[in-house]
Amino acid sequence: MYNKGISKENLGQYPKAQTYMFLALFLMPNSLKTYKAIARINRKNKSFHNALDFYCKAIAKFPNKAELFALKAEVCRKIKEYDFAIEAYDMAIKLNVKNSEYYIARAEIKYLLGDLQGAINDYTGAINCNNKDYKLFSQRGFLKFEKKNLESAKDDYKFAISLNSTNPHLYYMLGAIEKLLNKDNEAEINFSKAKSLKSI
Repeated sequence: MYNKGISKENLGQYPKAQTYMFLALFLMPNSLKTYKAIARINRKNKSFHNALDFYCKAIAKFPNKAELFALKAEVCRKIKEYDFAIEAYDMAIKLNVKNSEYYIARAEIKYLLGDLQGAINDYTGAINCNNKDYKLFSQRGFLKFEKKNLESAKDDYKFAISLNSTNPHLYYMLGAIEKLLNKDNEAEINFSKAKSLKSI
């Protein structure tokens, strides 16, 4: 039944897919993948509240699955229930502290809500999980730049450049920060580097 449901889902026949999935769940009531499939099909069919309801049912049955809380958070964000989305990501992170994507997703919501420091803290959490991704340092640097923490932002952009020395945007942002810090010579060097990399 599950495979038939997947086939109907792939064809975009969501009501039929749901019927097969509910039959599959009846036959295998402890199938996590079937719970996830039913919620996913509802999302594809833009029945977001039904999807949310089914993620909640899945969480009640599988309370230690971080992924379920993250999926629930995605739907909450989709319907602009941001506080509930943050709560769900809190649980996902509690259950899996090593997943950088959870921190990033929560940071994006906090940024939408104007909580810059909260977003910065979450990027720090993501960096603690993965300190080799220049994008994490760049994004945290941008948030610090917005918060006017210029020296700290400069450090993040410098570290991002140490991880990816061919990205012109990183040099441009570093130059912009140095300009604001009245370090005109350093700023010009980085602006020139950004221009030279763009021309390659």
